[in-house]
Amino acid sequence: MLGWAKRLLNFGGVTVQAATALPPLAEPKVKRGDLAIPSYTTRSPTSTGDQKLTENDRRVATTDLLTLRNGISTKKVVHDFSHTSPDMSAAVNAYIRTCVTRGFTAVARNLDGTANPEATDAAQQLLARFNYLGDYTDGFSGMNSIHALAEAWVKELRLYGSMAGELVLDKSLLPWRIQPISTTQIEYTDDGSGYVFPVQKLNGNEINLDVPTFFVETLDQDLLTAYSDSPMEAAIQSTLMDIEFQNDVRRIIKRSLHPRLTVTVAIDTFKKSVPADVLGDPEKLVAYQNQFLLQLQNTVNGLQPDDALVSFDMTKFDYLNNGNTSLNQEYEVLQAQIDAKVSSGTKSPGAVLGHASGSQNVASTETLLFAKYCEGVQNKLNSMFSRILTLGVRLMGQDVYVEFAFDRVDLRPESELEAFRAMKQSRVLELLSIGFMSDEEACISLTGRLPPTGAQKLSGTFFKAGASDPSAAPADAGNPLSNTAGGAREQTLTPGTPQQPKGPPVKRVK
Repeated sequence: MLGWAKRLLNFGGVTVQAATALPPLAEPKVKRGDLAIPSYTTRSPTSTGDQKLTENDRRVATTDLLTLRNGISTKKVVHDFSHTSPDMSAAVNAYIRTCVTRGFTAVARNLDGTANPEATDAAQQLLARFNYLGDYTDGFSGMNSIHALAEAWVKELRLYGSMAGELVLDKSLLPWRIQPISTTQIEYTDDGSGYVFPVQKLNGNEINLDVPTFFVETLDQDLLTAYSDSPMEAAIQSTLMDIEFQNDVRRIIKRSLHPRLTVTVAIDTFKKSVPADVLGDPEKLVAYQNQFLLQLQNTVNGLQPDDALVSFDMTKFDYLNNGNTSLNQEYEVLQAQIDAKVSSGTKSPGAVLGHASGSQNVASTETLLFAKYCEGVQNKLNSMFSRILTLGVRLMGQDVYVEFAFDRVDLRPESELEAFRAMKQSRVLELLSIGFMSDEEACISLTGRLPPTGAQKLSGTFFKAGASDPSAAPADAGNPLSNTAGGAREQTLTPGTPQQPKGPPVKRVK
């Protein structure tokens, strides 16, 4: 069976034995403690004593958001607008809430792909430490849970197109915690041999991160540069246009739509009330008129809706409005164009940003596409945790790799997912019964944990009725979709093909 792998190959008269396995990986050369500096620190190489961290207040209520375009870099502009622009903020928040699902699993596998129960148990112990435990003797640890790390990293991917983190080791060179780092502080250096290594630069500190405990993941990386680009960069101009349009509309509403009080002063009557010494001096007359108008203006502008207005007959009050002119249709067209551009730039469908319009089929299609967008970001998140856990488990003496995965993105409510979970359980038990899945894989797939100690081995025992006959038709699972939440997407996008495989032909009884 393995004769093809053991045959001899002849290259230029030199006989070479065909390789049957990859050479083992070298042991990672790691250092204890953390190397990278937390991205929010203000400490410089010359800082002494404790350094208080200040809170950044953007003063959105009193700041013209158009001034944020003057940021020091494009990524800084994207960062500021992601906190101040309603659309860009909604786009970032939607990705975070959708990509970071409630549950996750971790399976350690041997290099041939089979599950390794001992290493899987070690990986789950690491996750428990990262998620719940810390070094209680060290006071405040500042550790982030798995979900908190995931939320920060998804935000990094949306703002900057990449994410980075360091696996911090304790004194015994075992995993202690995960330190996230902003990729905006990472610079890459070429040593001249084609090898590029990262360096963190922050507040005058320069740290070489050419270590195996530092990890970087990029989203849609451009191969012409070592640095990542924000996927929302294309939305900046549209966001600026939207802010400027909203400012114009706000001013127009105050000037034209809302009725304003106008005051007319009868000049002849007014001059009769002017003192004689002022009336004969042109300069004093102009100053007197300006002072009178200023007092009148302050009085009118300071009126409350329920205040009574009393004046002499030399002043006449009236309402000023724009008559029958209406620009609502022009505004709707312009706003729709801007919303479409913002939606395209942020890679978020209108149904997610609240701009949805059209039929139910359009909204369903947009929702499905958004779920696909989120799956791409979630794959990067799973890859980051998988690489970190793989190094952590290998430092614990296990020659394996770890597959980490958040629950897949699903927009259905939990109550409706129960029917789909029942179908998944039936399929997993079928594979376990036939022997196509190990007991550990089946238990992790269904519960997220390893089988309990002493559990009976069921893989390949054909315990499930009908599993020994591959041609047997499975039982009809019915339609798990409800008449409400499940319908829109499946009714419009699912083809009318059979949902169950065909069973054996039925013989007619004569």
